Amino acid sequence: MTNSSKENRNFKIGVLGSGQLGQMMCLEALPLGYESYCYSPDIDSPSEKAGAKATIGAYEDLTNLNTFLSKLDVLSFEFENIPKSTLEFLESQTKQIKIFPPPKALVIAQDRYLEKTHFRKLGFRTAEFFHLTKETTKFEIAIPYPWIIKTLRFGYDGKGQVKVQEKSQYEDFLEKAFPVGDEEYLIEEVIPFQKEISIILTRFQSGDIVCYGAVENEHKNHILDLSIYPARIPAGLNLEAIEMASKLAESLDYVGTLGVEFFLKENHLYLNEFAPRPHNTGHFTQDCQSFSQFHLHVASITGNLPPTDVRPKPTLMKNILGNEYQESLLRARSLLKDDRYQLHLYGKAEAKKGRKMGHMNFKGNLDEVNPLFHDL
Repeated sequence: MTNSSKENRNFKIGVLGSGQLGQMMCLEALPLGYESYCYSPDIDSPSEKAGAKATIGAYEDLTNLNTFLSKLDVLSFEFENIPKSTLEFLESQTKQIKIFPPPKALVIAQDRYLEKTHFRKLGFRTAEFFHLTKETTKFEIAIPYPWIIKTLRFGYDGKGQVKVQEKSQYEDFLEKAFPVGDEEYLIEEVIPFQKEISIILTRFQSGDIVCYGAVENEHKNHILDLSIYPARIPAGLNLEAIEMASKLAESLDYVGTLGVEFFLKENHLYLNEFAPRPHNTGHFTQDCQSFSQFHLHVASITGNLPPTDVRPKPTLMKNILGNEYQESLLRARSLLKDDRYQLHLYGKAEAKKGRKMGHMNFKGNLDEVNPLFHDL
């Protein structure tokens, strides 16, 4: 291909993963004149339904993945649970293709021990933690009960977690914990927090950061239920959370949109975890009367400059799960007669209990919302 033909063709964005986050990236990329491609093992995925050109393949299939990369101008991610060997391969390709965020950010995010250790190196307050392996079971653990024991990798929405209240429960856990022998876990102190908040920010290739400010989040059965923007916290804590999230992004040489979760206890912020991608708690931005997190992600990874004016308005986001899905849809559609409500469905083929099927945003404050909104 000649240089002139390269200049005239559309810029091609590739995404590893093809779920709803990739779908929403695709929907922002299209009106900006970018072509979207996705790579995952899934057929008829949400991203493909939104127009992304799909390559079906295993993440471990490096030959197939390399062919996929050859089509692209930039690669990004819509989830972090990519095999470490694949991330190492992608790191070796960064001179041939731009990859944002950097693969090393995903290596840290998908390993709970590396993640917590990185936070501590940056001077951030976290829950006390202990790296549990078959070899470290003999060590005394100086963390008071209760604990949360988490698989080291690939857990989400409460999966791969167990709460341990006392020593006898821990001993019961150990009896089944190492069937192969190389299993790894993270034991964490349970923090009795007042609120859970998150920061959604986008760091551009220039190093500039755009941030919405803190979002307040409520969960049911370990799955995000409701996000309230702006968070109902003191202004000083809001600024502190922004500064911590920004410092984290800079430490990772991050480019793209990032979600950072905090616990608030006795007016102290405890950094819990980060997601190297657009985040569920940032979905409110699609209807906050400013730029969405997906727009900013696409803008940052394609080399655009940050916006100069970001003024989000108060907004609520309610997840819609596969539980009683048809009833939830009836309620959601009844709310659409009020133009402050906006429905976002992902086009997933099957509704399952606990599966995120969509979300609804409300342009306004919590005390203005229709009670039906809480029943979605």
